Amino acid sequence: MAYHPTTILSSNSKTGVSLNLPIKGHCRPTKNCAKCCYAKSGHTALPASQKKQAWLSRYLAGKDITELIHEARLHTAVRISGTGDLSLKHIPNMKLLAKSCPGTVFWGMTRKIEIAKALNRIKNIKIMVSIDSSSPEEIKKYKGALCWGPNLPQDEVPKQKNIITVFPYHRSGRVVNNVKRHPKDCKAVLHEIPGCLSCGRCWTWK
Repeated sequence: MAYHPTTILSSNSKTGVSLNLPIKGHCRPTKNCAKCCYAKSGHTALPASQKKQAWLSRYLAGKDITELIHEARLHTAVRISGTGDLSLKHIPNMKLLAKSCPGTVFWGMTRKIEIAKALNRIKNIKIMVSIDSSSPEEIKKYKGALCWGPNLPQDEVPKQKNIITVFPYHRSGRVVNNVKRHPKDCKAVLHEIPGCLSCGRCWTWK
């Protein structure tokens, strides 16, 4: 029997529900991102999780996403790329998904400017381009919505208005020692709120 996950969306106590994609063949990591990647450990790195991630990538590039549409409609917010990153082959179905679920906001981050440019034209898709201190300078100059992370102890976050959220470097649910606090720090990472649905900063920007 062909593999099919019990649910297409994955669950996370902090972010809610998400579309989890593979790292390999999908991510375009910076040096810092590759070093600090949370998806390379824990339950998202288990063989069963990786199997589901690979399946989802094929599914999002396929011809029928009806089942995903039905699942997504049950939620007010769905995280894009809870792990991994989108590819251009996913763009047509991501647009269809968003248009088919007008009551759901699809939000997340990408290291690929072309993904953000292709999807942020859709009213209920909000994707920030993720940058850090090891990002190429041309990426840092992107004029659209940005997020900064991982924010390492030695980093200084640029004073750019288009940086929406700062993600302090954290491991095993705790912020690493000596990471400087920032006014735009993710409150869910700091455990100041239960999770992303209690905030919404990452998808309410204009």
